Amino acid sequence: MLGLFKKFQITDDNYIYIILIVVGIAIIAMVSYYFNNKNRILRRLKKVDTKRIQLIKENEYAKVNGKARLIDKPLISPIGKRECVYYQIKVEEKRSNGKSSSWHTIIKEEKAIDFIIASSGEKAIIKANTAPKIKMVHIVKDIEHRSGTWNDPPKFLESYLKLHGKNSTGFLGFNKTIRYHEGVIEIGEEITVSGIGKWEETDHNFDRYSSKSLFISGDNANKLIITDDPKAVESKKRRNL
Repeated sequence: MLGLFKKFQITDDNYIYIILIVVGIAIIAMVSYYFNNKNRILRRLKKVDTKRIQLIKENEYAKVNGKARLIDKPLISPIGKRECVYYQIKVEEKRSNGKSSSWHTIIKEEKAIDFIIASSGEKAIIKANTAPKIKMVHIVKDIEHRSGTWNDPPKFLESYLKLHGKNSTGFLGFNKTIRYHEGVIEIGEEITVSGIGKWEETDHNFDRYSSKSLFISGDNANKLIITDDPKAVESKKRRNL
């Protein structure tokens, strides 16, 4: 019995391997956290000064905090059925591989319309309905549903899956383990936007003294950034210039 115990004792070499594995996992976790979309956006926003809309110059890259307002008809989010100007949806399926399991994204949907940001009595138009490569968006996911072995998905979720060519059941008819996340920018919600300001002729008449309105957009070098994360307003460089 003593010989068996000695056989499974941790040697110095094994101890070093265990430490290296733990350190490696910790490094991967830290790198993933640092480079995830949310934190990349928050870091970028900290480098940009907040300005009043009327003080943003032509082609200036600036940040605005304000409330989302409609230009025309709103979007209706597919899962929460909420009126909004922007929504993001992520659907993940849990898959097993031997003794381990992991989540795999099976649907990733994002949709936007151009909208207004209102701040301190001033307004600008956000060109949100544009190519993904020239914008960075993080929306807090505040609705979550789950379905699984003993939990059938509601009909509207089943319809949503089928719309994207997916199914809630497997080969033998058992429910898959699936989680659904949705985040939206609702009408009147506080948001932070950063982008390139351009003054253009418009019929919106935001300013009775000028026929031009500010449009905020992005390009490959200076991306349009949109988020409803409250931490975006807590930037150390926030100033109303």
